[in-house]
Amino acid sequence: MSARFTIVLVVLLVLIGGLVAVTQLLRGPGSDAPDRPERLYRIASGELVEVVISQGEDSIKFVEVEGTWYIRDEESGEDAEANIDRWGGITSLLGGPAAENLMKSEEDRAELKDRASYGLDPVRTVITLTTKSDQMVVINLGDLTPTEDGYYVSIEDVRDNLYIVHNSWVDVLERLLHEPPYPVEEG
Repeated sequence: MSARFTIVLVVLLVLIGGLVAVTQLLRGPGSDAPDRPERLYRIASGELVEVVISQGEDSIKFVEVEGTWYIRDEESGEDAEANIDRWGGITSLLGGPAAENLMKSEEDRAELKDRASYGLDPVRTVITLTTKSDQMVVINLGDLTPTEDGYYVSIEDVRDNLYIVHNSWVDVLERLLHEPPYPVEEG
């Protein structure tokens, strides 16, 4: 090995070591884990077996049968395989969106009495998730926030809760209702 190559390796090793040391110092004490946003709920994508999205009179149901997702026609009972190009990441998306909890104190909880001001009485959109163990999570979607970057959300059967989730999460899910991911017709 040449002396020039050895010097380059030593310099690279010193630079990498220095970067690691600076990164550790900047993290500071007590910050062993990276900051993670609060989650509205958590469900492993492989645990989901049914997704129902309802808005007013409109509703759509997705069911998983032997690893494949279908759109179930409630009237006829027939299933149409969901277009994988549109459905592909939806179960991961439904695994638990980041959320900001607005009910952090007793004072905040006292202000929750008027759910209509958040679009939650009546609820604008309902998303019902069912797992393999028959557990259900019912997500109530309300109005767009004043800053228009999120929606008010509550989880049914969880007392005194109000969250904000990013508007893109809601927009993707509501699009499934209004523009269902039916299979592409070949022809």
